[in-house]
Amino acid sequence: MAVKKRHLAVRIIGVTAHRSTLKKALKRQAIDSGTLDVRKSVLDTDMVILATPVDKILSTLEIIKPYLKKGCIVIDVASVKGVIVRAAERITGRNAYFVGAHPMAGLEQRGIDKADCDLFKNVPCILTPTSRTNTKALRAIFNFWKAMDSKVYILSPSEHDRHVSNISHLPHIVASTLSLSARPSSLKFASGGFKDTTRIASSDLELWIPILMSNRKNIILDLEDYLNGLKDIRNSIAHGDKVKLKKLLWRAKRKRDMLDS
Repeated sequence: MAVKKRHLAVRIIGVTAHRSTLKKALKRQAIDSGTLDVRKSVLDTDMVILATPVDKILSTLEIIKPYLKKGCIVIDVASVKGVIVRAAERITGRNAYFVGAHPMAGLEQRGIDKADCDLFKNVPCILTPTSRTNTKALRAIFNFWKAMDSKVYILSPSEHDRHVSNISHLPHIVASTLSLSARPSSLKFASGGFKDTTRIASSDLELWIPILMSNRKNIILDLEDYLNGLKDIRNSIAHGDKVKLKKLLWRAKRKRDMLDS
């Protein structure tokens, strides 16, 4: 829908496992045509976007590889890059070009009904080239995401995974833990604060479990830092140390306020 709104493609082909999803996508004019056969979907295409869960990216690429035309650019939009990019480059070989991409946008709800043509507007999109990445393909994908009104950044796959663990994967775990810690008897009183803080705990488990397992080394490091920070706040409250508590909360507020500046 974002591509159509910005006239970035002549024709868009959608592929999914469910015929009902194709019907919805056609009805909303998100695609021009659709198929349940991933191999047919890529025939004679200039660009392929892999938007499957992390653990299905490489197997899907293996399936479509023989059907990619020479010079086709393949990108993924997965939240983890270290386990994907170099393997994907080997799979595509020299016939097609792979460029890792991760638009930092999404909803906790899935499906065509929740689709938004402005989802990528003014949000970061991280490209993760390596020394093997074709420069023309990289430039084309850079311009593609620019045309989608995203803020495009370039990082190595490992840099991407380190940063995204800190500001995406860790928050998901924190939101889930907050949701787990809520007493059922208290939930009826929950309002804006609790709902805002735990919103992403409602996200699709089929997407998130592979993400968390694929980036676990970075996530463990960030969890250790988070637990240390949580311990500092706990101890300042337990000891009645208002000065330290204020300092910790002020630092947190200052960081958060930077996002709105």
